[in-house]
Amino acid sequence: MKKSLLGILLFLFSFILLSQNSFRLYHQGMPLINHDSLYFYLDSSQYTVEYMLLGIENISNTDKNVKVKKNEILIVPGSENTFCWGMCYTSSVYISTKYITIQAHTTNNTDFYGEYYPKGNLGTSIIMYTFFDINNPDDSVSVVAFYIATPVNTENFDLCNNYSLYPNPSSGKIYLKKSFTNEAIITIYNPYGIKVYESLIENNEIDISMLSDGLYIYRILVDGEIKGSDYLLIRSNK
Repeated sequence: MKKSLLGILLFLFSFILLSQNSFRLYHQGMPLINHDSLYFYLDSSQYTVEYMLLGIENISNTDKNVKVKKNEILIVPGSENTFCWGMCYTSSVYISTKYITIQAHTTNNTDFYGEYYPKGNLGTSIIMYTFFDINNPDDSVSVVAFYIATPVNTENFDLCNNYSLYPNPSSGKIYLKKSFTNEAIITIYNPYGIKVYESLIENNEIDISMLSDGLYIYRILVDGEIKGSDYLLIRSNK
């Protein structure tokens, strides 16, 4: 599972567009960057269900007819996922058959939610949801949801957060969310999987000023064990 995560995150880069678009997503009232990641920690009970609600804002000057598609990047066998947009679909539907019109400079906070059912199966499912203009599918915005089903969810939540980096996007320096006494090493790869940086993490900070603007994947090892892996967007202030 850990070895496959790097390949999965590399796969995400093929979807990432940095150009301006007409939409902005919100989760719990907070704005998201395009292709942002959201993490949901839940018990793996047969009867557990996780709901992900999103708001989508049309930031353009014209009304947009919007559809939603899902991309199952990694799915735990035996789990199930669905979404609602205009109507609620079965798990076999990947693109909504209905569109919803979002008027210029307004936000739809009520019509989309994703559902994830672990059905007693442990593991992480990764699903990308993309909202797009039906008249211009390249005009889109996406979010990547990590549904993490464990026997006990709170400890895993704290662990993952501790080994994540901020700020992201970033320039200059990035930081671990929590300091550790154990030896920690960060390795950064470009979108082709080539290692471009590796360093011992000292004083809870990493200098990335030598890296060019763009998208990267980082991996954090503590005592030789992978503790965190995600993508990192570097944007300079030049």
